[in-house]
Amino acid sequence: MAAKKESSKDKTANKADRDSFSGIFDDIHVIDDTPEVKLVNKGQYKDAFDLLEDAEACQLTPMLVGPPGTGKTLLARSYAASRGRQFEWLTLDESTKPVHLVGAFDPVATINKGFVKEAFLPGALTRMMAYGGIFLANELNRATEFTQNSFLEPLEERSIMLPRLGRIRARDDFFLICAANPGDMAGTHRISEALKDRIKVWINLDYPSRVVEMEIIKANTPETKISKDYLELTHQIIVETRKSREIERPASVRSAIAIAKLAGRKESSKEGLSSAAFAKIAKQVLKGGIKVRPGINEDSVVQKIVSSVVRA
Repeated sequence: MAAKKESSKDKTANKADRDSFSGIFDDIHVIDDTPEVKLVNKGQYKDAFDLLEDAEACQLTPMLVGPPGTGKTLLARSYAASRGRQFEWLTLDESTKPVHLVGAFDPVATINKGFVKEAFLPGALTRMMAYGGIFLANELNRATEFTQNSFLEPLEERSIMLPRLGRIRARDDFFLICAANPGDMAGTHRISEALKDRIKVWINLDYPSRVVEMEIIKANTPETKISKDYLELTHQIIVETRKSREIERPASVRSAIAIAKLAGRKESSKEGLSSAAFAKIAKQVLKGGIKVRPGINEDSVVQKIVSSVVRA
């Protein structure tokens, strides 16, 4: 069946769409990579932040270790933002290949020019090594050992081999941060002894204390008018998801911020916020905000947690 030809009307519409997007691109282009969630520099986060500073000063590679939702990615992004440095991060999994980190030749450019540097598209790791930026290898132990091995040379020699081009050396201000989930979590792989030996600073992160987490929620909801009682309930719900054995990935502070924003908006409206309305908001945020273990019904877990905290 022959492909449908693009009509003159379609061409005009497509051109108008391209021109319109091009016209607003500069206004929406993201240059500042400051994280959208503010991290409170207190408690374990201050200690971890100080260790990152020391590690970079000594050119040692740190590893942030903690369960999902403890702020590992947020901490690394906040650290990079505080330095005003270029920052890239890649969340690794079994589908991640070395080419995603190192880079590859652009097929069209290679046909026209051959295997030359002008035809090479650097990967995220190579790019930060070349520009002297900060790279976060997020969830490192979800990548296969084959992909993990891509970090051995950058960690040992601060260099990397580019196919057909040769070896390049990282700039002195390049800084690599690794992050991983606890090794007993589903979907994780063993980190090789060779890679472990090259990671020199191990920083453990757990869920923050109540005081620190409440401050994080408040810092990220400055315009939200939510009462102290509902703010307490919001935090309690998040904590209960972390206690449940039926949940594999509990709610993060992002879920708490979302509940607080929605509840605050409702509370400041004419009808106000009832316990039932708050419970409904919490359930709507938690669905998708947690990951239950195989064979467990998500709706029933969410219902049980919210009902145990919010008394109608």
